[in-house]
Amino acid sequence: MSVAVAVAVFFWTVSGGDAQPAARRPAIGLLSIGTDPARPLPPRWQAFFDGLRAHGWVDGQNVRVERRFSGGETEQVSRLATELVDLGVDVIVATGLRENQAARQATKTIPVVMVVVDDPVEAGFAQSLARPGGNFTGLAFSATGVSGKHVELIKETVPTLTRVAILASRPPRPALLKEMEDAARKLKVALLPTILLREAGELAPAFAQAARNGTGGLIFPADAFTLLHRQAIVDLAAQHRIPAIYAFGELVEVGGLMAYGPSFPGRFRQAATFVDKILRGAKPADLPVEQPTTFELVINLKAAKALGLTIPPSVRARADQVIQ
Repeated sequence: MSVAVAVAVFFWTVSGGDAQPAARRPAIGLLSIGTDPARPLPPRWQAFFDGLRAHGWVDGQNVRVERRFSGGETEQVSRLATELVDLGVDVIVATGLRENQAARQATKTIPVVMVVVDDPVEAGFAQSLARPGGNFTGLAFSATGVSGKHVELIKETVPTLTRVAILASRPPRPALLKEMEDAARKLKVALLPTILLREAGELAPAFAQAARNGTGGLIFPADAFTLLHRQAIVDLAAQHRIPAIYAFGELVEVGGLMAYGPSFPGRFRQAATFVDKILRGAKPADLPVEQPTTFELVINLKAAKALGLTIPPSVRARADQVIQ
């Protein structure tokens, strides 16, 4: 072998010419309206990343995570979903109804894991819970009876309650509204028309309207708007001295009175299990959608005291978490 050939072979070898191409890192896209990209990562998403690590996936090491959080800008969600598709992510984790609708418009092939969708079948994301049949799977957020429980709990906490209203960024699903209407009728509580909110500037007038109407209690269903503006909502409830019950414990953690629903961080942690299965080859069409089976009641005693309320022993005994 000539010296020139020997040198060429040497450099080809040390430069990795006989090595296999580096394995491509899979990519996960996160899509959320109710998360503000300017704030620290909230506990629910921290739980998701904890779940990924438990399955051996570490962002920046063996997986790449692309975050697309709109911070309440609903009109941006379609563009963000398209961005994730254009980036070629292997799976999208979409939180609420609007995010999943945007993901459905953006792709019919990339797997999508739902996290906070009340009824995926009714919304058209799955043919059935047992056999989703398309590119969507994940977790349903509500279960039968939860909405009625919101009415029951706030009435039990405020025995003098006669008028209650719902505040949300969209009308409640008919099935959930009927649950609340049935519970209100049984407890002899008037369920007032839903107060709809489109932007943060409407919060203060909405609370003022509720106070003028003699509303003795407020119900906040699962809603990205509520989550994003949780501190303003909790502060306004305290200012107007109106007891409120929420679907997310995060509002109680920042001073809200009480919340009842599935463990929010727990749902995000479980979403990581779906992502793991998909990255290892499972098809979303074959992964049953999981409904919540355990629910948490969270109570803030300091908030109750500020409202002049004493939490009844029957309610406090059922609490999974009591914030002093």
